[in-house]
Amino acid sequence: MTSRERLLAAMRRQAVDRVPLHVRGVNFWDERWVQTRHESYAPVIEAVREHGDPFIGWGVGGGPLLSSSDEVRFESEVVPGGDWNERITTMHTPRGPLVARHLSSNRGLPGMQREFYVKDPDDLDKVVSVPFAPLRPDTAGFFELRERIGERGLVTCDFVNPISYLHDLVGSELLGIWSRTERRAVEGFIRGWAERLLDLIAYLLDMGVGPAFRTLGHEFAVPPLMSPRDFRELCIEPEAPIHRRIHDAGGLVHIHCHGPMDKVLEGFIDIGCDCLHPIEPPPMGDAELAEAKRRVGHRICLEGNLQIGDLYAAPTREVVAKTEAAIRDGGPTGFILCPTASPHTEVLTDLTVRNYVAMIETAGEIGRNHCAS
Repeated sequence: MTSRERLLAAMRRQAVDRVPLHVRGVNFWDERWVQTRHESYAPVIEAVREHGDPFIGWGVGGGPLLSSSDEVRFESEVVPGGDWNERITTMHTPRGPLVARHLSSNRGLPGMQREFYVKDPDDLDKVVSVPFAPLRPDTAGFFELRERIGERGLVTCDFVNPISYLHDLVGSELLGIWSRTERRAVEGFIRGWAERLLDLIAYLLDMGVGPAFRTLGHEFAVPPLMSPRDFRELCIEPEAPIHRRIHDAGGLVHIHCHGPMDKVLEGFIDIGCDCLHPIEPPPMGDAELAEAKRRVGHRICLEGNLQIGDLYAAPTREVVAKTEAAIRDGGPTGFILCPTASPHTEVLTDLTVRNYVAMIETAGEIGRNHCAS
């Protein structure tokens, strides 16, 4: 099977020639990304290039408003620093300006938000004051990427879920507080942005984009930040129509969600998820892979669940054992082996490189044998 065939079959819970291996965040097909990595990444990149089955995302964009309205204007300035540059962005809305500040690394490290656009309900009113004008992005880039990648991977259409837009405007702390103190405003915003997102996804489907769509942001509404009821009301109910629209067109939905998911696991069936990543075991999460397979594996492909911390610091023999256990507990069908996160340091230690390579080699041998048995 090709990588594209293997991933699609796994997401559909069909038979595969071996368990697919997606090494999240090692983008060997992106030469610009490869050229900006430290030399310590080279053995991992080459191993993934030879054996990996990559998801390759094409982002829909749209900005924080999911609107093409000309009644909003953004302006920004960058204040250079040593290791960090600060970008100050002003959103000019019909009801006044909003300011956000973001730090970006000059060393390839993850960015950090210093200030969010929305600090109080009046600020949220400013956001909502921008009229909705449907987005109609150019989809040529999706088809060009799909043509270039061919069967070497599965090109996906990537978007964030409605609660993510609110989170990115207010931050995690205020989102958690407002889910109690400003519930009507939170629900109204999420419903509105879900309608905007449904309009956008319907357009993309009409343009032939697909069949695989990836989304994220559900971790903002799972325990302990929010309750199972919150997850249903703020994620499942507003998003299910979007995913039904994708399914009606023959598409598939992949969801990335960190954190404790034991109390909401079946909710991912209700929301219309076809593949769920990363199913984190304790201590980072609370869902053992074998138990998740028993509970939802008849309806959802599971992707995971090797902790990124283990790849960075565990003895290599332990990584091999956990790779074997993941393939045993998750496979042989409806499972994709994958780390829980991307490599996130500028330099990889010798141990981390050994662990990545050991995971990849073990997956190739055990994953094929497990499917053949």
